[in-house]
Amino acid sequence: MEDKNYYDILGVSEKASLEDITAAKNELAKRFHPDVNIKNGIDTTEKMQEILEAYRVLSNPDKRSEYDWSHTRKRPVMQTFDLHHMEDDDDSLPDFVAYWKASNALFDIIQKSAPLFRDKNYSEELTRLSTEALTHVVLLRNSSIPERYWYPDIMNWLLFTWFQHRNYTVSYLLTLYDEYAKENISALDKLKLQKNTYHYQHSIKRLVKF
Repeated sequence: MEDKNYYDILGVSEKASLEDITAAKNELAKRFHPDVNIKNGIDTTEKMQEILEAYRVLSNPDKRSEYDWSHTRKRPVMQTFDLHHMEDDDDSLPDFVAYWKASNALFDIIQKSAPLFRDKNYSEELTRLSTEALTHVVLLRNSSIPERYWYPDIMNWLLFTWFQHRNYTVSYLLTLYDEYAKENISALDKLKLQKNTYHYQHSIKRLVKF
């Protein structure tokens, strides 16, 4: 079930109402219930389990919000995997792709630097990483993307949306993300994201000031 899209399983759109989801589940249950198909020698137990699992999640507002958020975060990785292999000095990179690459590179640097602060022997390496990080920080600041959006999960969402609508400005993309977060991210996930984002911003400032 992990790689399957619950909306596709039920044959409904991502904006479907609860009534639409329930109707789709009931219709599919009539067709794929094991008791209906066993007489024809067809075992539809697994298919029925998929339908019920999809319905269990999508019919619950909280579970659906969590699923939508998780599902949206995974899609950009599939859509943009090849972007990791583009050259950083490629002048043909669209602006937002350059911002996304900078944010990912910055995140990797922060991950590398975090454990080094515990040992004074790594001050030279931290100085190097600080200089490297500053290059990406300057680019992102010049992009007019506030630091609270630099966290990878958010930048992935922004990139995926930009790929669908390449005429959107950065400011409009940020507005769309804020609206998406307000309507689709559960209160618990918002708290987790805010905590991670705050910690990430603090780590960037600590490294750049080193």
